[in-house]
Amino acid sequence: MMDRDEIVDLLHRTFRAGLLRRLPKKQAHADVFMALSVSALDPETFFDETEINLHLSAFLNGIASQDGFSDYVSFRRYLVDLGFLRRATDGAIYRLCPERIAEVLPPTATDIDPTEIYNSVELEKLARREKFGQQN
Repeated sequence: MMDRDEIVDLLHRTFRAGLLRRLPKKQAHADVFMALSVSALDPETFFDETEINLHLSAFLNGIASQDGFSDYVSFRRYLVDLGFLRRATDGAIYRLCPERIAEVLPPTATDIDPTEIYNSVELEKLARREKFGQQN
């Protein structure tokens, strides 16, 4: 399991290339994005499909490119397939699987906001561009 600093570093490295066009190839890194996408949800609550879709859409909106990995429906399926969400047999109700999230995220990392990190990376890029432009 990665610690908080390693997760933040992974997000910084990933976002240096811009918005997500796909999940990272390395499964452990993809799992971090999956776990972070649902870590803020209440593990005691049952969610209908619309609630999950809205949550995932908002999560992806801040970090994924529109021409890339912004498909919350596929993302929801991955979450179920990889055990981060449990789905009722009729597909109408979802519930968080905190045990699976705990396999990926230490308790100190559940509050990491990928959108905030993406925005900070973009500000760093802008500052470097402005600094470079002033030197010429």
